[in-house]
Amino acid sequence: MNFEGPAENAYVILVEDDPNSYLVMEELLKHAGFKHFYHRGSGAKLIQLIEALPQVDLVLLDIGLPGEDGFGVLRRLRAHPQSARAHIAAVTANIMHQTRLRAKDAGFDSFISKPIAPEKICDQIRGMLSGQTYWW
Repeated sequence: MNFEGPAENAYVILVEDDPNSYLVMEELLKHAGFKHFYHRGSGAKLIQLIEALPQVDLVLLDIGLPGEDGFGVLRRLRAHPQSARAHIAAVTANIMHQTRLRAKDAGFDSFISKPIAPEKICDQIRGMLSGQTYWW
């Protein structure tokens, strides 16, 4: 799904258990003018958040979450009508080729390696919202 309108109006969710990673991303997105940015530390209450939002355009999903990993969360997101068509990007420090293949086969739309590149991530987010995919 391609987001219509300015990317800064998109609804973006970050599912990340590391508070430092979340705080860095939050500051970058705020500075870039994004208005609707939400965070969950796991997939546990993610569906409740999704159901409370008017739409979900992009999910940046850490695949190394405690408890239910990002692959399990992805299955639930794809099964839910509110997030089924959102662009969902795997975000991980595990950059092995097998992990990329597994992410692609599982149905992720993009793959972003950690540590994120602060100088690139907002442009990557805008690109994902316009339909581009990233696999690095």
